Amino acid sequence: MKAAAILALSLFAIATPAVPVFADDFAYGPDTCRTGYVWREAAPFDHVCVRPASRSRAAQENAMALSRLDPSGAYGPFTCVSGFVWREAYVGDVVCVVPARRTVVAQENGQAPLHRTRG
Repeated sequence: MKAAAILALSLFAIATPAVPVFADDFAYGPDTCRTGYVWREAAPFDHVCVRPASRSRAAQENAMALSRLDPSGAYGPFTCVSGFVWREAYVGDVVCVVPARRTVVAQENGQAPLHRTRG
């Protein structure tokens, strides 16, 4: 029985291709992005890997955040002006964006593991 187990493990090892690990696969830790992707950085801890255009857009949204708030609205000081909703890139993200952008951000969050080097 022991010989059969060793044979099975040996065959598994031969049949399983080796995946090379390169030094820079984790250059930025476990959140290292695949080539062509960068951290979104909607906040300093937001390490969701996205295309550079989405990162730029998040920075623009952050810069415009105060102009899209209605502090006397139904949800208190973080109420969005009409036509805008909370982005929700992370828990507590109340930057106001158009609904289509919030949908894209949710998709980016859902696909995050696919865009890391070893997701």
